[in-house]
Amino acid sequence: MGHLVTSVAPLPLQGGGLGRFIDPFAQFLTDITTLEPVLLQLLAFGLLLGGVYALTALGLTMIFGVMDVINFAHGVFLVVGMYSVWLVSETAGISPFIGIPIAAAVLFVLGVVVHILTVEPIIEAPQQNQLIATLGVLFIVQSAIEIVFTPDPQQVELSLGSVQFGGVFIPLGQFYALLIALGTMLAVRAFLNRTDLGRKIRGTADNRDGARYVGINVRRINYLTFGIGAALAGVAGGSIALFQRFDPFTGETYLINAFVIVILGGLGSFPGAFVGGLIVGLIQVFGGYYLPGTTAQVLIFLLFIGTLLVKPEGLFGGAEA
Repeated sequence: MGHLVTSVAPLPLQGGGLGRFIDPFAQFLTDITTLEPVLLQLLAFGLLLGGVYALTALGLTMIFGVMDVINFAHGVFLVVGMYSVWLVSETAGISPFIGIPIAAAVLFVLGVVVHILTVEPIIEAPQQNQLIATLGVLFIVQSAIEIVFTPDPQQVELSLGSVQFGGVFIPLGQFYALLIALGTMLAVRAFLNRTDLGRKIRGTADNRDGARYVGINVRRINYLTFGIGAALAGVAGGSIALFQRFDPFTGETYLINAFVIVILGGLGSFPGAFVGGLIVGLIQVFGGYYLPGTTAQVLIFLLFIGTLLVKPEGLFGGAEA
């Protein structure tokens, strides 16, 4: 995710062996005690990246929380959202910001179709069956995108620029994505808590058998939930397309971190997804600046493993979505 931190070069490493890993932490503590200005810039980049990550995890945590389905197609759903915004912008001249809700609608339909054809027939089967099915969807859709649009990177022609607050550089594309993440999370929470359909979805998430007994059409809730989760992926992908080049394989990195965020925040928890996204974003940005190579990603996976060992329900596990 280096596109977020291009204006802050990583620190050069002087030592060898253990020093390559100890010295960066010592430098970080020194920068904190001396209140180095670069810390504010890194904090801004970390929060912006975290907001993007949180947005990518919302749809995944909803499907996970309600249906207990591991949706490996979530990454390619993000990519479909990116290409949808790019396509309507390039061919119809529609603003990419208007293209984002169009991407959400496209992904809702795609999500419902995918669920009916691949997930619903095996919804009661062992979880690995659903994993394999959604993995197959990933490969099929990814290949289709590659055939239709070629593997060449695409980019939405949009110049948003940046602003500065107190000497801190804020790229507006990522800032708008953060605002979209906040707005989307609040909108979905309101939908789940204040509408009849939302309460049925929550009831199904709490107890599927109990939901059947009180007359809720669980099959309908399943495909609507999968469609809404896919639509959230469309919003996320469309938002990422505002500031990043993309290709048919862009969703893979986001998918990996989205799974970490879902586990870290707690299955089915939207506040957990948001907080987890911010944590992962901060680790990646600060780690990318202070630590060598891909050590930051290693720290993220260590956090993932530690969460599973110490608090497997996640930071917000058991809390209301």
